[in-house]
Amino acid sequence: MDSSSGVCWAEYTQCWSTGNDEEQPGMWPVTALGFDTSSEILYTGDTSGQLTTYGLGGEGEELEQLASVQCAHTPVRRLYAAKAGRVFVQTDDSVQVRTSGGRKCFGRTTTPNDAFTASTVSASGGEALVFTSAGAGSLLNLELGSVTHRMSVEPSVVAADYRPNGLLLATAAGDLVLRDPRAGFQVSFAKRAAFGAGPGCHATDMVRAVDNRVFACGSLMAGATDYADSGAVVRLFDIRKLGEPVLDLEPEYGHVPVRLYSDDQLLWICHDSGLLTTRSLAGDVNVAPPPAEAYAEPPLSTYAYMSAFGVAPSGSVAVVSDTDGILHVWSDSTEPFMSTGTPADLYAAPAVLDDDGPLIDDESVSLSSIGMGAPVKSPLLSCMDSERLYDVGRPVAYVESRVLGSLKQMGAVGYAPNPRTQHRNQQPFASTAWRQSWRSAGGPAEDDDDELTRGRPKFISEQLRSRRRQEAGSARASSRSGDPATDATSGGDQQPATSSATTALAPSQMRRMRIEYSRFGVEDFDFSLYNGTRWSGLEGDISNAYANALLQLLYFAEGFRDKVVAHSKCDDCSDASCLSCHLGFLFRMLSDANGASCHASLLLRVLAERPEAAALALLEDADGNPATTTPYAVLAQHLLRFVLEQAANECTEKSSDLPIGFAQRTRTVCPACGTAAERTAHVFAADLDPPQGSAALASLLAGGAASVRRADTQRGSDQPADFLSLVSRALARSDTMRAWCAGCRSFQLLRTDKRITAPPVGFLALNFPVLDAPWQLALPSGFDLEVSADGDCPVRALPPGESSQCRMQLAAVVSSIRDTPKGNEHLVVHVRVPQAAGGGWLLLNDFLVQPVTESSVVTLGDWWRTPSIALYAQSPNMDESAAVESPVDLSSTLILTAPTSVLDSPAYKGQSTPAMHQKRRGAKSAKPQSIPRSRFVAAKRNAAVPLTQAEAARLLTERSFRCALDAEFVVLEAAKMEVFGDGTRELHRPPVHTLARLSVVRANGGLLHGVPFIDDYVAATRPIEDLATQYSGIHAGDLTAGSSPHKLSTMKEVYRKLRLLVDSKAIIIGHGLKHDFRVCNIVVPAAQLRDTMVLFQSSRHIRPISLRFLYWYFERKVIQSGEHSSVEDAQATLKV
Repeated sequence: MDSSSGVCWAEYTQCWSTGNDEEQPGMWPVTALGFDTSSEILYTGDTSGQLTTYGLGGEGEELEQLASVQCAHTPVRRLYAAKAGRVFVQTDDSVQVRTSGGRKCFGRTTTPNDAFTASTVSASGGEALVFTSAGAGSLLNLELGSVTHRMSVEPSVVAADYRPNGLLLATAAGDLVLRDPRAGFQVSFAKRAAFGAGPGCHATDMVRAVDNRVFACGSLMAGATDYADSGAVVRLFDIRKLGEPVLDLEPEYGHVPVRLYSDDQLLWICHDSGLLTTRSLAGDVNVAPPPAEAYAEPPLSTYAYMSAFGVAPSGSVAVVSDTDGILHVWSDSTEPFMSTGTPADLYAAPAVLDDDGPLIDDESVSLSSIGMGAPVKSPLLSCMDSERLYDVGRPVAYVESRVLGSLKQMGAVGYAPNPRTQHRNQQPFASTAWRQSWRSAGGPAEDDDDELTRGRPKFISEQLRSRRRQEAGSARASSRSGDPATDATSGGDQQPATSSATTALAPSQMRRMRIEYSRFGVEDFDFSLYNGTRWSGLEGDISNAYANALLQLLYFAEGFRDKVVAHSKCDDCSDASCLSCHLGFLFRMLSDANGASCHASLLLRVLAERPEAAALALLEDADGNPATTTPYAVLAQHLLRFVLEQAANECTEKSSDLPIGFAQRTRTVCPACGTAAERTAHVFAADLDPPQGSAALASLLAGGAASVRRADTQRGSDQPADFLSLVSRALARSDTMRAWCAGCRSFQLLRTDKRITAPPVGFLALNFPVLDAPWQLALPSGFDLEVSADGDCPVRALPPGESSQCRMQLAAVVSSIRDTPKGNEHLVVHVRVPQAAGGGWLLLNDFLVQPVTESSVVTLGDWWRTPSIALYAQSPNMDESAAVESPVDLSSTLILTAPTSVLDSPAYKGQSTPAMHQKRRGAKSAKPQSIPRSRFVAAKRNAAVPLTQAEAARLLTERSFRCALDAEFVVLEAAKMEVFGDGTRELHRPPVHTLARLSVVRANGGLLHGVPFIDDYVAATRPIEDLATQYSGIHAGDLTAGSSPHKLSTMKEVYRKLRLLVDSKAIIIGHGLKHDFRVCNIVVPAAQLRDTMVLFQSSRHIRPISLRFLYWYFERKVIQSGEHSSVEDAQATLKV
């Protein structure tokens, strides 16, 4: 900007784009801008498909909104001025011509699989060309509303310029094609791969200037895979010979040109950061255009970028919109003007309403859009201006499917019982979001969880942006009214939403919980909106996360939890894939989280590596569905039995030592010879029969005439039983089956009696069968269990205040939920909180945790709920308090003072992956074997110097031990992205990382200050998708056991070292510790963290400051110039 030339560009005004939602300005960022050629009107189109017109006000004042109308339900991509004060609108699925006031003249649509990608309007404004992604082009007459020519062009056209002497096209692949309108739009000349032939070479925009000059912007790439040398550039071509480019215009440093505009004098270049630069077109064609004086740099926020750009026909106004929803208006005058001419009537009747294509996209389009067949000169009776329109309120509610299913028709009137699920003449909605929900889907959205979040933004970055809007709105309101304390908020919309009772969907808190991702990753998602308790939930966006409900059930089974936690603390278990150890790690993390969201990725990864789990079909496939057709309700029962069997083999001498299950005696008798066999075993769960009984069916399937007669006799006595009868039958059942008799030496019908021999010592698990219809029984909150000497098991309801041999109380219920009648399943669990922790019931649906009533737990009659497991506990167990954390003793510090690994053993040399599974089936009494430490030499592991005994004692006693930590990660699974036709991307799941290297350095002063005492490389047990060597410093083979140049450790060994530091209350210093500990699957109390990313982060920006910049700012030294090193980063963090 040079003030001496007389051209001084400055910001004229900026304001939020309101569109159709004045209560939440900026909610829908502007994606297209246009200017009327005869009126002072600015057209804007946003991501919701809304067309809004503005007029310029005074300097510093907000733009005056003139009209706003919903054009489509897809983003607006192009806006062009047409004749007679009309505007040409292009969205992804439609092209339309509308008046300045928003009334529709005509429109045409396309299929979702062949979206419109580009369009252009002739200089006269009477014709338009539109192109689809498949390469279909159409020439439209904007006055008659008809298609005058169809053609086939190159696919994925991104920009077009139509003039009488040629049609110039630019494609996403980087091709420039010139077609002749006088020859039926045949190709005159084509420049293929104008930006190179690499996979990253593409064009983003193109403009045709004066003197046969064509400017195109895009990305270049030096080689087919050399992404590091790629860069954005603006290229100049001569339209008379579209061969090699005349020259390249290098962009401003650090800015990427994405949009171009040209008039007779200037070339405007808009960059992704919002920077506007100009170049003069007065020189020769073969000379680089010199920079012009017009210049603008709108102040975009640090996490926003340019979303649309436009220059007024007068050349004195430029508008840039950003992703924050802000319109930045820049001008070279204090009284700017956008165009000259007679202002058009905003609500003038369209001259043409003819259309021989599809007219109505959906039912929300007004009938006034239908053409009359001939031009009309007077306004139609259906033409309603804004003064005649008024809000009629919310739409009527849908009739529930439960009511329609029981409807009885009598003539023209239908009758049905009133389910009484709503108040009379009332329909609950959450805030004003119902408008967009009904507009886009014609009804309530299936995945809309605004009732749970109460309309609050789900991302922390959006919450920060919302606070900024509120502060800006309050400041503007105060400046206008002069009262800074004014805060007018509506009371009606602030009330919590009430769940609408409808049988088409399960209740919102029972539906599948889905994590949404912003560009800041999963750390930006606000899990606290779904959990206001002290109990932590588990995230469900990882493989085999259906086990979350079962893991929460076992966590609240305190006796079992104490056993696996104690096992995880012992040093005797050297099995790297010990399921009990990882269960103990998870339970300790849930105890430390105090309501923060957790995830069981480490445990579920170990489960997926167990060959027994794959053989039992307990794992999900790549799409997140069961490997077989087994329902989730049955899969949870199989997983519970598998986990308990593994825990019994790993933690106890015998299965009966586990506090879940009961002793069962099985006696088999042959009626023919009287041979009997008897055995006793520990059973972890009892299987319930269907309410109508299954003994008759089992006897019939056994075969034989006697079986048929027995089945006929029992069929008459099979009456619907109550739940306690089903429990009694499950604990003392008799079956008849055909099997081999050793006495008769032939197959006989053998009678098998299975009886419980003693009451459960802790918990009783009951497995429900899967029925075709909902269960019509209610779960008893408790019952008495009495076992007689002969094995009979009478079960009776729990009388108030009456003592019994064994009183069982309902502790947890696992259920399978369907969001819709034909939707997929997912598991939730209801648990009873111990009285010492406050009592009551909780619903745990992945990361959603909510208190619920006991009646909602024991009622099983809903169509969307299928019970899977009911866990009953002895009443004294329900009153136990949480186990007291045992202090850390000096012997546990051996992993830091004399670090070793099972991978150091010669038995593991030469193995590609550590096979740690130990077979203990043959000898259950044998404890897990451990490798004596005397077999290894306690030496330096990689760059680490082990702690001394004095340092270890200080770590345990003084509680002031300080250390700096950094970790490096590799990618196990790449991110799942969806790329749309316009180039935008949506993240469905972030990349899955795993720990590759952990380094911890001393920070207590002295001679060893800054020297690492932990530097562990973690052996890989799964294929690695991306080593990310530039950021992790990990090379191929570094994590392969037997061939790595480093000393490797197992993930379990590294985790135990981290766990020791956390339990010892050590102060941990680092940069981005939240992400590091999240990947490591551990929770560290905030009082023990000193995170430089948090300490030096601005309260108004979510983008953090990098460690490299902080170290350069304080030390004036450069780190991370090449590959990253966790030791170097930890030492740099310590200095910062």
